[in-house]
Amino acid sequence: MKRTIAASLIALLLLAFAGCGGGDKDEARDGLSLLMEASQAMLEVSGYRMSGTVGMEVGAPGGGGQGQAMTVDLTADVQNADDGMRQRMLIDMGGYEVEAYIIGGVYYQNVPGQGWTKTSTGAYLSQGMNLGVVDAEQMEMMADMAEDIEVVEESDEVFALSFRLDQEYAQAVMDLYRKYVDEQDEGVSEEWLSMAEEAMADFHAELRIWLNRADKLMRRMEMSYVMGGMSEIGEVTSSMEVDLFDYGEDIVVELPAEAAQAQEIELAQ
Repeated sequence: MKRTIAASLIALLLLAFAGCGGGDKDEARDGLSLLMEASQAMLEVSGYRMSGTVGMEVGAPGGGGQGQAMTVDLTADVQNADDGMRQRMLIDMGGYEVEAYIIGGVYYQNVPGQGWTKTSTGAYLSQGMNLGVVDAEQMEMMADMAEDIEVVEESDEVFALSFRLDQEYAQAVMDLYRKYVDEQDEGVSEEWLSMAEEAMADFHAELRIWLNRADKLMRRMEMSYVMGGMSEIGEVTSSMEVDLFDYGEDIVVELPAEAAQAQEIELAQ
C-alpha cells in the first residue's frame, strides 16, 4: 500500500506543471498567447517565491474502505541561476516537515529521522512543482490538448484564464516521462511506471491562472483534478492553490553543506 500511494503522489506531481492551451476560437488563441507570455516572463526574472496548499483524498468509490485525506502546505524559493533553475522547498504534511532542494537536476530532501537523501534526475522531473516553467515540448503538448481556454476575470491590474485538461494530456505526460527515463537510462522499473500510469486513469483537471496585466507574471494558480486511481486505493481527488510573489528579488538558493553527504535512493524503490 505504501508504494501504491507513493506512485499516486508522484503521478499527481507529474501533472502539476503549469501549462498553456489552445482552441479554435479567437478567445482561445488569445488565452494561449497570454499563457506562453507568462511562461517566458517567469523564465526571465531572477527569481520568485511560492506559497500554497495541496489537498488530496485517496480511497473514494472503487478502492474499498474509508477514504484518507491529506493536506500539504508548501513554501518555495525559486532562483533562475546561470546553471538552471534552483528551488528550495519547505513541505509541511500535518506537522511532518520536510526540507527539499532541486539543484543541478538533483532532488535533495531532509526527512525527519532519516537525514538527507537525494534522487536521480529522473526523480527530479517527477517533482512537478516547477510552476510556470515549461520547456518547448511541454508547451506544444499543452497547446494541443487544453480545452475551453478563456479569459474569465479582468481588472485594471490582473486577468484570469481558465482551461481544462483530460486523459489525453495525462497519457502524454507519462509518455514524455517514459521517453526521458529511457534517454537518460535512469533505471526506473517497469512496475513503478505501470503503477504511475494506472494512477492517472480517468484523469481530468480544471485550472485557473491569474496574471499581472503589466508584465504577464503569474500571481496565482488554482488546479483541481480527479484520477481513477488504482484498484487497491480507488479514486484520487486533489486540489492545489499556489500564490507567486517577490518576482525579481535577490533570491539565492544554495545546497546546505550537510546535504553533500546525502544518501542516494532509487525512484523505483
